Amino acid sequence: MRADDHHGGLVMVCDVDLDAADATRTHTVEVARWFARFGADVDLVTRGADPTLPGVRHHAARRAASAPARVAALNAVALRLLVRRRTRARRCYVRHDWGLLPVLVAARLLGYRLVTQMDDVQFGRDYEGNLSPAADGVRRVGAFVMGRVANGIVAVTPGIRDVLVSDYRTDPAKIAVLPNGVDLELFEPQPRADALLRAGLVPDRRYVVFTGLFADWVAFDTILRAFALVAETDADAVLLLVGDGPCRNEVERLIAQLRLGDRVVLTGFVRDRNRLRDLIGAATVCLVAHWAPRLQRIGASPTKVAEYFAAGRPVVALALPGVRQMVEESGAGIAVPNDPQAMADAILALISDESRADAAGAAARRAAESRYSWESIVRRTLPLFDASDAQRRSASK
Repeated sequence: MRADDHHGGLVMVCDVDLDAADATRTHTVEVARWFARFGADVDLVTRGADPTLPGVRHHAARRAASAPARVAALNAVALRLLVRRRTRARRCYVRHDWGLLPVLVAARLLGYRLVTQMDDVQFGRDYEGNLSPAADGVRRVGAFVMGRVANGIVAVTPGIRDVLVSDYRTDPAKIAVLPNGVDLELFEPQPRADALLRAGLVPDRRYVVFTGLFADWVAFDTILRAFALVAETDADAVLLLVGDGPCRNEVERLIAQLRLGDRVVLTGFVRDRNRLRDLIGAATVCLVAHWAPRLQRIGASPTKVAEYFAAGRPVVALALPGVRQMVEESGAGIAVPNDPQAMADAILALISDESRADAAGAAARRAAESRYSWESIVRRTLPLFDASDAQRRSASK
């Protein structure tokens, strides 16, 4: 079935705050945008401000101080909407969260074709988070039920698919592995000198750029110790950290400890997508450093990787499952072990060899165009609403 055959109503429910400048917002907005571009009449339920997308009606759930109250508010809005739209909306797309189990069950009982998207497994035997046995059990039950009631499931990594199949007995025919994507029109390659000028950066410096949440799954210790080694060799190298988050104080402490204060720039969160594009465009090398015990099993598909690729910038990444394949199979850069010296050597290899860096950047752009556009990802999501197992499997190809 062609993507442009998928007209009609679609209810999309995501426990996401659209006022936050992060990858979950990007994913939600872009998927909703492309559902609408493919002809769906979209009702989007989230928290936060209306993203004002053509063809998308936004329904905001009220904010709440506690997680249970937040989830209850989101479910209330979504359940009312599912009942009201049931005569003209036959599809429901849910960004999976254990708290949205009432939405999943109600959607199926009301006759919707249901697709869920899963980008993490924050529960179960490999999760090192601070969950009580009861909370972990509830989340695991939610994953089990989700696997039963969904017509189709989007897993952003092969590892997540494998966990759903092995631990939660999900039918593998329901699951399509589709990575996070990128807006190819926004993050297009541009001359580095132009990006440096628009970003207000020093033009004769070589910028090593990281973008994203300052979270405990990012190996900032490796990034900063690696850059300290780079700085000893290249007097013109500057590390640009674009983002913010709960690990900000730890990052600042380590910068001070390594005496890198004049060689590291912290921008804070950048909500303006055009400015983010320019900061990535100013890079000579871009970094990815996801690393946590549970990620060794489920892998990762960071949105930042697709954005780096689309911008045509070479990537140095820690060799985490999912990320390693993205970098190595595309020829877009170098994947390294979680070791500062290995990361430093890879960064220096690229910033000291312009032709190698340019070739990797060109390969990155080709990969973005062929595999990682949001248009391509949503196009491959649409068959999951259909009943045919053959159509579901075709989405992964």
